[in-house]
Amino acid sequence: MRLTQSKEQRVGFVVFVGFITLVAASAMVQGAPTAAPERGSFVLSLDSAAWTTPYEGPLGFPKGVQTSSLGVDPVTSGETYYARFPAGSHFEMHWHSYAEYATVLRGKITLTLGTETHHLADSDYVVIPAKMNHEWQVDSSGEMILLVRRDGPADFNLS
Repeated sequence: MRLTQSKEQRVGFVVFVGFITLVAASAMVQGAPTAAPERGSFVLSLDSAAWTTPYEGPLGFPKGVQTSSLGVDPVTSGETYYARFPAGSHFEMHWHSYAEYATVLRGKITLTLGTETHHLADSDYVVIPAKMNHEWQVDSSGEMILLVRRDGPADFNLS
């Protein structure tokens, strides 16, 4: 089912995608790793992550979400990053053009993949195929931090 979006939601969506693109470009300019084979080995720590300012964007995307880019693959333009979601936040049903891979580093979430619901916690891993509708509901007991990798450039399409 395709929901109708208001002009404000469409404009907000474009702003959000621009924000994610800016975060990725900024990380590359600041010397974030691009890909291990190009750079050699490196070690990154969640404790020293450089987080973006909390997101205050449009409906559909969680307010307060922050990211920390770890690198962008120079061949696929797929980014690897940490994502931090506030307790109780909700990421509305959406899909991406490329597959997404995520590991829960901290917290608990309820994830809906298509019509199936899953409860994930620390160390759980999920593969979200390209164009699969999915949504996140972060548990109210605390924030959630994910390690995310994408097969291609980030895009967000509300379902």
